Amino acid sequence: MERRNFLKTSILTLGVLGLGGGRVFADNPIPGAGDPAVDHLTAYIYDSKQTAAWIRWNNNVLTCYRAESVQKYPYFYPLRALKSGLSLTAETAHPWPHHRSVFFGLDKINGSNFWQNNPERDRIISTKLELGECTEKSAEITNECMWTPYQKPPIITDKRHFIVKIINDETYTLDCYYEMTALTDIVCEKSNHGFFGVRLEPDLSVDNGGVLINSEGGQSQRNTHARKARWMAGYGKRAGRDDGLIEGLAIMSPPYKLSPFDRSVWFTRDYGNFSPMPFDALANNETFTMPKDDVLRVAYRIVAFTGIPSNSFLNNHWDEFTALSEGKRS
Repeated sequence: MERRNFLKTSILTLGVLGLGGGRVFADNPIPGAGDPAVDHLTAYIYDSKQTAAWIRWNNNVLTCYRAESVQKYPYFYPLRALKSGLSLTAETAHPWPHHRSVFFGLDKINGSNFWQNNPERDRIISTKLELGECTEKSAEITNECMWTPYQKPPIITDKRHFIVKIINDETYTLDCYYEMTALTDIVCEKSNHGFFGVRLEPDLSVDNGGVLINSEGGQSQRNTHARKARWMAGYGKRAGRDDGLIEGLAIMSPPYKLSPFDRSVWFTRDYGNFSPMPFDALANNETFTMPKDDVLRVAYRIVAFTGIPSNSFLNNHWDEFTALSEGKRS
């Protein structure tokens, strides 16, 4: 492929992160009309910096970070598998249709709900969306958001950094870093609604014959919910295929020193929702507080895979991400 076409499709937005050293900048990093299809990763923000960042692999949509300001909160959808091209996550599904694929939000924070329903009320509003460094097998997205209660000033500002990386024809990772700064005194109550997590496509859920398993060998909601684990994985046979193809994803949750994050417990459901959920580990009369100007940093990795993953495969990803995220989490 000609160098000029690679630079046009794998380019950085103007001024992002103050990058230099041989990187290319442009006002409008949109693949041009008539540009040939490419056999590598491409990334672009199409309409405006307040809408969505698209990432394609071999000219097929791999994922999209959706950040329109009218949404309840920004989220990734789809999150496609490399073999089938089917999404691993659902944008909405019963019994709880407000779940959004790969999400980050929270209920019961200063009396507001940044997790479910009523998007015209409390919302996590994207204010700045940019691309970072992009290569033929990776792309960075940065996003800034304001946690804004209904008809009130924002209570939290956050900075997000995402890295999508193709490992091989069967596996890729999505690393997610969040830095939250309190704009006022923050009080989080016990809740199982949020924090970071995924909603699987129905065909991968336990309810439809899939497998939910954690790092300690526990399987299904019964043996994983409110249990400690380093990672959680969900996988199953893809619907509508005769070849028995198995695909799935896992979340890596590295260790924390800050309570209740250090309790490493998970929220899980057999219908396909799972998340490392620190606020569900709170006692009924316990709260998590952040004084004004306090900063909370959290980090998680999603591994999208093909086939039944081995413990060593997932443990290696946990080890790698734990080392990589050192100093980037509270």
